[in-house]
Amino acid sequence: MKLNPIMKVAASRTIIPNLDQLVQREKKSLNILMVCPYFFPELGGLENYEYNVAKQMVRKGHNVTVLCSTRNDVDSIEQIYGIKVIRHKPNFTFYNTPIRFDLFFKMSKLVKDNGYDIINGVTPVPFYAEVASIVSKIYKVPFVLTYHNDVIKPTFFMNLISTIYNHTFGTIPLKISSPIITASPYCYNESQFLDPFKNKLVLVPPAVDLENYTVGKSFKPHDAYNIPHSSNIILFVGQLRRTHTHKGVDYLIQAFDKVSKIKKDVYLIIVGKGDMIPIYQKMCEDLNISDKVIFSGFIEEKELIEYYRGSDIIVLPSTRITEGFGMVLIEGGACGKPVIGTKVGGIQYVIKHRETGLLVPPKDQNSLADSMLYLLNNEALRIEMGENGRKLVEKNFSWEKCTQGTLKAYTDSLLRS
Repeated sequence: MKLNPIMKVAASRTIIPNLDQLVQREKKSLNILMVCPYFFPELGGLENYEYNVAKQMVRKGHNVTVLCSTRNDVDSIEQIYGIKVIRHKPNFTFYNTPIRFDLFFKMSKLVKDNGYDIINGVTPVPFYAEVASIVSKIYKVPFVLTYHNDVIKPTFFMNLISTIYNHTFGTIPLKISSPIITASPYCYNESQFLDPFKNKLVLVPPAVDLENYTVGKSFKPHDAYNIPHSSNIILFVGQLRRTHTHKGVDYLIQAFDKVSKIKKDVYLIIVGKGDMIPIYQKMCEDLNISDKVIFSGFIEEKELIEYYRGSDIIVLPSTRITEGFGMVLIEGGACGKPVIGTKVGGIQYVIKHRETGLLVPPKDQNSLADSMLYLLNNEALRIEMGENGRKLVEKNFSWEKCTQGTLKAYTDSLLRS
């Protein structure tokens, strides 16, 4: 049976003592190593989650080092808001998975030289978390895994590889980690891969900066693209890479084609970057809707908030359970906007159907089009859903709560070591 869509960390299966008491008793701050495939300013829900957790940890007086990969051509070390970020160029990348041959040795030296209190590995992208768990075992450093979503791929060949990974190499950090953080309510309740580790699971959902993501009207996107202020805007935000086709942008474009034939004063803005943009643009050309679909590319967070405020509906039409949560849904909700999402993965837990937005079947452009039209034709309902969404985010999705949940998981790991 599913729990409440917004399950609290206190509902986790692991009872965790108070971290502040432990820290005061033993030391003033924790020395934390976060190991993740990519990190801010890379785009994505995982990157955003880890960046904000790390930033909050630093604000609380803890020392945070992030070891990650880079899409650039050289290794680098930098400071971001007090976070030390070490980026390694991969020897090669396989389906978004960065592989660095000497990562084990680099990480081992880092751990030996810096005396970390805890190592926090991050999935779903393989390799980095697995290496981190092995290093933690060898050097006897407590290890916590943050599990964002299941690794499942769309093609037969890639899904075969994923299945082999999930039952072999991918189980290593799950076995070593205690507890296991998951940011996804879907994974917490339904993941077949986490099922053997239920007694170690702790749910720590993502959050929104409520001081920046606020309710208000903006015409920034209208003015940027010469859209009449009286026109409606449907907004999609997400990665547009071949590795992220599960976001369902192709179905969104087909659904919008139906919408634009009925309502002439509506535009679709697609925010994000990636190698699928030319393919999506060709779809729009073939449907003769290129004048109504805008590909904005990457937008910095400060401006993106204005795009949320300037839109009328936020849509996330993901097609697979690999959508572990859907950050854009709570970002849009924080800005007082109704949201439409598909009944897959974490989305179905985040949206309260007919209260904060609407849920539709995945890969169903007709239902998606009908839902968009329904909200476009009901301004009062859009306002009501937006208000409900804001209240939901205020109640459940602050970075303070997220950080405390993470710190409590660290505490449990330290006490068990």
